[in-house]
Amino acid sequence: MEPVYNVFLREVIGLVRGIRKRFDAGAAVMGLTYARAQALLHIAENEGLTQAELAEMLDIRTPPMNRTLDQLEQSGLIERRSDPTDKRVRRLFLTPEARAQAAELLGFIGDLRRDAYQDIPPEELAQALATLRRIQQNIDRRDGDV
Repeated sequence: MEPVYNVFLREVIGLVRGIRKRFDAGAAVMGLTYARAQALLHIAENEGLTQAELAEMLDIRTPPMNRTLDQLEQSGLIERRSDPTDKRVRRLFLTPEARAQAAELLGFIGDLRRDAYQDIPPEELAQALATLRRIQQNIDRRDGDV
């Protein structure tokens, strides 16, 4: 194997850790954990989604998702409303306070992207994204063999 094969995944994992560390720090300044910030952002982008849909988007099992939503609700950031057609289903909505916090989070994420992509042409990012997607497909294909 060529040297790039030996270091590529290690570098990707390091990149993910670095991004996560910076995201955690930014979320903490806003009084949020990573999980709460992610939930808040997904609800902001998909208001009215169900708890199950959010758990699937975030790849989180139901009990930890419910704890995160309980915390967001207790903080006055989200509302759970019964679905008008199925009372067993709860839909998620932001409160006005949460809208301001979601906007602040989006601004922080925009800054993070600008810093991360600085001096990298869009074509290079597109190629990197295509490569990462192919790697993910390879992994997914192998997971199917297990």
